[in-house]
Formats: sequence, C-alpha cells, structure tokens
Amino acid sequence: MIQPSRAADLRIGILCVDLDPTSRDNLEAMVAQVPGVHVVDSVDRLVTPREVTRMLEQFQHRVCVIDFEEGEESYRTARKLRTGCDATVTLFAASSDSRSEQIITAMRAGCSEFLLKPFQAEQVLDALAHIESWSQGKAPGQKGRVVTVMGSKGGAGATFLAVHLGLSLVHRHHKTCLLVDQHPALGEVALSLGLGRHQYSFYELVHNMDRLDAELLQGFLLQHSSGLHVLDAPQTIESFRSTPPDAIEHTLAFLAENYHYVIVDSPPGLSEDTCAAIRQSDRLAIVVTPELPAIHNAIRAIEYLTSLHYPGENIDIVLNRYSRKSKLDEHEIESSLRQSIAVRIPNNYAQIVGAINAGLPIDRNDKSELAAAFNAWADRLAGEEPEVASPSAAPRKLLSLFGSR
Repeated sequence: MIQPSRAADLRIGILCVDLDPTSRDNLEAMVAQVPGVHVVDSVDRLVTPREVTRMLEQFQHRVCVIDFEEGEESYRTARKLRTGCDATVTLFAASSDSRSEQIITAMRAGCSEFLLKPFQAEQVLDALAHIESWSQGKAPGQKGRVVTVMGSKGGAGATFLAVHLGLSLVHRHHKTCLLVDQHPALGEVALSLGLGRHQYSFYELVHNMDRLDAELLQGFLLQHSSGLHVLDAPQTIESFRSTPPDAIEHTLAFLAENYHYVIVDSPPGLSEDTCAAIRQSDRLAIVVTPELPAIHNAIRAIEYLTSLHYPGENIDIVLNRYSRKSKLDEHEIESSLRQSIAVRIPNNYAQIVGAINAGLPIDRNDKSELAAAFNAWADRLAGEEPEVASPSAAPRKLLSLFGSR
C-alpha cells in the first residue's frame, strides 16, 4: 500500500475494487508519472464504505475503479459504495464490454466514468482530469440541482416561466445554469431568449451519450448574453426519433455535474421522456393556471407520480396567471390538489405577450410584481442548496421510479 508523505502530493487517490491484476498494473503505470495521483491499493468487492473512506482519507479527490465484468455483482458493489461513501468518493467503472447497456448499468449504479479495458492512457487521464474540473466553481464533489418545469396542460406558460427562473438564478444568485428545452419538436426556449436556433439539439446530445464529455457539450450549447446556457429543441416539425429513457437520465446526470442548476422545460403530459427527466430531478414544478382543466390534469399527474414513489415533498405547485379576482381562487386550488401553492406568478398578460413577441426576456431591473415573483422563486431554490454529492449520485433515490421502460 502506497503511503504518500507530503500533503501537497495528495491530490487524487485511487482504490482498485476487484480489478484484475493486469488492469491494476497498467493503471498504476499510467498514473505513476502524474504528480499527486496515486494508486493506493487493491481490494475485493467485500470492501465496506467505511474502509474505502479510511484508505483514501488523506486525498483531496478519492476514486474507486470498480471492475464491471461480473454483471449484477458489480452493480451491487457500486451501489453499496455509492450509497455508503461520502461525497468526496467518485466511482469509475472498468470493463472490456463497451455496449451501451453496460455503460448505462454502470452509470445507474453511480459511476461517473466508464473506462474500457485494456486501459488507454489518454482515457484514464481525461477521466481523472474531469474530477478536478467538476469541482471548479463548486465545492468538491458537489452535484447541481435538476429542476423540471412541466405545464399541467398546453398553454400553461411553463416555457416562459422556466426561462425566467433560469435568468433569475444567473442574475440574482450568480449560479451557473443550463436551460434544457426537452420538447421533441419546435421548442420555444431559444425563441423566448432571442437566440438563433442551433443545428444540434438536446436529443442529439442524448444520442451521443457514449462519447459525452465537457468538450462535446460545448458544441451543443447556445449562450445568452446573461450567461444562461441553452440546449435547444429539435427544429423539425416531426418529433425526434425514439430516445431511450435511460439515456436521458444519464445525460441529465452528467449535466448536473457541470452546472449549479439544470432547468428542464418539459412538455405537458407524462411521456416516457418526461418521466425520465422527472426521475432525474431534485424538484418538479407543475405549472397550473386557475382553470378546471389545468387543476384536473395536475391532480392526475400528482396521483400517478406519487403512486410510483416520486416524493410528494419534491413537487412544487406553481400557479401562473394568479389574480385575486380569479373565479377559481387559490384556496379552492390548494384544496383540490391537497397541496399548498409554492409559487405564485401574477397575471400580467400585456407584459408577458410583449416580451414573447419581442423575443426578449423581462428586464432584470424591472420592478414589476412579475419580475419580483421570478426572483422569489429563484430565492426559494437557492435557499435549498444542493447536498454534497459525488459525480453521478443523481440517480440514487429515484433509480427505480416508474419501473423499467
């Protein structure tokens, strides 16, 4: 077992879990010339989270490279360590099987990188570099929040709300924020921000999951002058070709490691794609308007999600077009939903339509009630700072929601 002597050298510690001797020797040779990176020891799959933490406690960044050749046993080992280890421990999967099913299994188990055996030095060093890049601008190992905004019906205004929530998080709280337009065709996020359309969409990024990294992501982004980043929707009239829900989950988990907040503008209805985003979300905002069809749909959505064990406390009701003069008042809405309204967005039709038609968001210095409502929503989210979590920890509590798809 290597025992580094100087704190300055203790940057990344690597523990090999059930890794075959040849792969372990190759790994050790590859990192031997990298200052501050050490292969500490090899252990079998019976290692406990407490033992992992103790063996790597001297290091700033801690990595377990888990051999994934044993199928279900490998999955269980990774889940045990992901659940039991603290936020500073990152899991890498290693396997000679590079099929997408194997990669998805590893990611769902909590691994943030997939190393193909026999190891290639460039791949290993890139994976280690990601660990430190993830921590820039955030505490070590911290995971960003994924927030899905979904209208209870078409025309509820979810896109406009998602755009301005993202802008408020950037302007008011100086957070890195990515807005994902998850509409399968003709989304309106880029239009609302006055941005040109991108030739590549969120769904094309999902379909490139097998080579997803920070460099690839940069080629898919639209960047607003505010600092808000956008992943556009497909520009075609026809919906994007079939997308595996697991791939959407993995992509959102990756994005959450690169931003403080990922806001997903999701179409209404609980399609497989929308459910995949919800599974990966720390919070779900259901946008309702003060009208019976919207309330009816929200009730059914909440019943469905909670029956499949999505935590009810993670669901926020956002009342759009709120007015004290509405025939269906807020108390009746709360009584019907059996849930309090978390956010109220006042009804200011003229201001909203003007902003949409101009392709410009509401001025951040605007003193209106509408702007104040978005700021209050952002304040609410920013007051619930992300728990410290390792890269790829996002799926841990929602892994089995909605069953296999």
